Amino acid sequence: MRTPEFPIHLHSPRFVFRDFVETDRVDFVSYQMDARYRMLYGHHDTAETRARVDVGAPTADRSNALFDRFLDWQHAEPRRNFQIGIFDRATQNMLGCTGLRCRDEPARSATFGIELAPSYWGHYRAAIEATAAMIAYGFRELDLITIIGDTASGNKRVARLANWFGAEITAERPGPDWMQHRDWTEIDWSLNRHDWEQSEQKKQKGPNAHEDQDRSSQPYRNDAKTQSTSTTDNRRGEPI
Repeated sequence: MRTPEFPIHLHSPRFVFRDFVETDRVDFVSYQMDARYRMLYGHHDTAETRARVDVGAPTADRSNALFDRFLDWQHAEPRRNFQIGIFDRATQNMLGCTGLRCRDEPARSATFGIELAPSYWGHYRAAIEATAAMIAYGFRELDLITIIGDTASGNKRVARLANWFGAEITAERPGPDWMQHRDWTEIDWSLNRHDWEQSEQKKQKGPNAHEDQDRSSQPYRNDAKTQSTSTTDNRRGEPI
């Protein structure tokens, strides 16, 4: 794996993707404490559920510890984990975060993840641009060969997003409780660099490239997960 320049600071036409700094903590913890975020996992927003740390529910202490971990990752030698914030270029508001976590097996591979804050659920374009930036960073700057992830079967947009980047579905298996309560399964996907490069070339040269891009920016329903590597572990995810 290559060692790119740090801190990470990427951008797309409408968004900035950069390493977290301490002043981002309040916004990060705030969106994880949002009642909608917590309800996704079946945890009502009460003092009792906020205090429980044994069931995987977001809590302020857990979210602060998670943010500390992201900051610590920036100083690891060599750096193997990358969790960065998604920010609106015009307002500088935090929309969520995305990341890559390098794996030992297979070689030169990483697990991808993305989540949007509840206030931005439905902003599918943000998810596309963040995914595009992080995948390109992984293949071009980190010299990865494979990027993998997982998502909930209830999210019909994920197959479309995976297809957009050239990924393929590799497995289907039982998911965590919050998925099973909705009769969903967990879907694994994989994207290798060759297929991604071919997909990028087709999008740039294909006659329907602009049409496909316009369709992919249509509003997204808040009904499922597109997170493969969530902020807390590798099996959770939030709607986009």
